[in-house]
Amino acid sequence: MEYSNLSGKTAVYGIIGDPIDHVMSPLIQNAAFRSTGVDAVYLPFQVRTPSLRTAIAGLRSLGIKGFNVTAPHKLQVMQHLDHLDQVTVEIGAVNTVVNKNGSLCGYNTDGLGALKALQEAGASLEGKSCLLFGAGGASRAIAHALASQVDSIIIVNRTVARAKQLERRLRQNFKIETKSAPLTSGKLRQFVEQSDLIVNASSMGMNGKANPPVKSGWFRKKQYVFDCVYKPVETKLLRLAADGEARTVNGLDMVVNQGACSFELWIGRAAPVSEMRRSIPPSTLGRTLEKNR
Repeated sequence: MEYSNLSGKTAVYGIIGDPIDHVMSPLIQNAAFRSTGVDAVYLPFQVRTPSLRTAIAGLRSLGIKGFNVTAPHKLQVMQHLDHLDQVTVEIGAVNTVVNKNGSLCGYNTDGLGALKALQEAGASLEGKSCLLFGAGGASRAIAHALASQVDSIIIVNRTVARAKQLERRLRQNFKIETKSAPLTSGKLRQFVEQSDLIVNASSMGMNGKANPPVKSGWFRKKQYVFDCVYKPVETKLLRLAADGEARTVNGLDMVVNQGACSFELWIGRAAPVSEMRRSIPPSTLGRTLEKNR
């Protein structure tokens, strides 16, 4: 559909977060609606943390059919919803909400989106070791998805308490070797060199700021390095990994796949993944994305 066709019958979906100007979801989801002929529109809503409760109440009152949740609300939003699916309870974070006749139901598609991105890149995860940067909402979902595939996970995070909390959650739900460490750990180079898969599920590197503290020469062939950040599409982490001849996977692959999963929860039909991927502006696609296609 075109925006000129908007009417009182048009369903409204969206995304909440702070900041919100970097998100690709509006481009991707509106392309999906147009491709499938669904009379709907998807909008970004900036929501500050102190306003989260009233914002959720407003979305409910306005009859918003569903919405995505991005940082920093993936954990806190859970207390304002009516229902959580079991996997989401285990993860402890929400990124997708479905409005079922006024009842707000929370799900998480981040982990599945990340897993699909890695599978599309040809990553074999069984029996592998993983180093995970971050312990927030996206990290929890990705760790949950990977825990049934890999043999071990090391969680590195600025706040050690949050890393240990995720470590305990993984131990409770999976029989997997896991440990946590501070971002400043003197063993960080050892962690990088010994891991088969390295995932940055934190905001480090977004817009080129506060990059993960890794250096040239730490990466090797046959490693997979996955950065959930997609602005820039080729982060410093991915550039260093590529220089070391590691296989790289960027955040756009994840955002398309998790967005497709959200679309299917809302609309109840298969998502037009190819159209969603094509909606990303060519100017956004860097060397990393093209190399991995």
